[in-house]
Amino acid sequence: MADSNSAALPTARAFPDAVPILIDAEAEVTLRAAGPNDLEAIVEQCRDPEMIRWTAVPHPAGGYRLRDAEEFLALAAAGWTSGQRLGWTIEAQRGALRRFCGSIDLRLEGDGVAEVGFGLHPAARGRSIITAALQLVCDYGFKVAGLRVIRWRAVVGNWASRRVAAKVGFIFDGTVRSLLVHRGELLDGWIATLLRDDPRLPEPWLHPIQMEGKGVRLRPFRTSDVDRIVEACSDPRTTHWLVSMPRPYERHNALAYLDSIAELAARGLGVAWCIADPRDDRCLGSISLDGLNGYAKRGEIGYWTHPDARGRGVVTEAVQLVTRHARKSGLARSILIRCARGNLASQRVAERAGYSKIGIQPISEPLSDGQLADLVLYSCP
Repeated sequence: MADSNSAALPTARAFPDAVPILIDAEAEVTLRAAGPNDLEAIVEQCRDPEMIRWTAVPHPAGGYRLRDAEEFLALAAAGWTSGQRLGWTIEAQRGALRRFCGSIDLRLEGDGVAEVGFGLHPAARGRSIITAALQLVCDYGFKVAGLRVIRWRAVVGNWASRRVAAKVGFIFDGTVRSLLVHRGELLDGWIATLLRDDPRLPEPWLHPIQMEGKGVRLRPFRTSDVDRIVEACSDPRTTHWLVSMPRPYERHNALAYLDSIAELAARGLGVAWCIADPRDDRCLGSISLDGLNGYAKRGEIGYWTHPDARGRGVVTEAVQLVTRHARKSGLARSILIRCARGNLASQRVAERAGYSKIGIQPISEPLSDGQLADLVLYSCP
């Protein structure tokens, strides 16, 4: 995939001639040396709120300026001269011209280890440009620079960056507390690695595709749903049957819930949808399919409803939509629903969606009033 004008790590020539040009012809992405013509676009990228939020790009009073971009070019040149930081401009189509679309670098740490960093111009996002760039850099790192391992790190919550690393085949290693220094704060960070001999297969990542049904829409959750989530999960009926809900249930709990379902999707273990009203798109509840990624292709559906959506059949329709999607997509061959024995409303949803009762799980679950409830098991024939 990568074309390089060098067979070894280029240290003998001066910047920018020392920078090998890497090309992915199919993706129409070129990696080249940064130059003066990139300065304006570098400023635009580094003033972008997402760059400021997730990366260590300088954020001086008054914002990132041309002189900051000039300092960045000087650092890029010094990195190639020292052989410790190998950086490229990402060039691709943006508007009517091929021009600066972002930047990417390898920070060599010695002993065949490097860390990769990247950022994309806001007008170039959503086109897999950064994925192609990361693949090129990994090829160069392993085949030319002689690396044995490339590491990726990001602040927890930077899902866009994590998704890119997963597409290229980085193996997610976990979350480390206070891993990264970010504008004077120690923040929890994610870390993933790619070894030279890894197969570089995309990591499984599930996506809640939008589905339309009778009086209901299933779509991904958004942060704009948080207030409705708080209302639903503060409802006494909900908290009675779902005892794992924090009490009181507050906004930070709802945000943590969104993070938890995003983590399930990122690991290929489950997927969750917002049950929305097709008329105004407001959140009516949640439905999830989890327990996935096993060899047996078994899944379990769970759901909860906002109080003002009860009695309208929206959850039954949602269960039918998710069941059909799971079967058609191959996510699950068998699907289970478990309801507390006294939760007749939840049981009626399962039965009306076409599920059959298959037994009682005699593992009692504590309810909010301290009573114990066995679970009724339903399966889709």
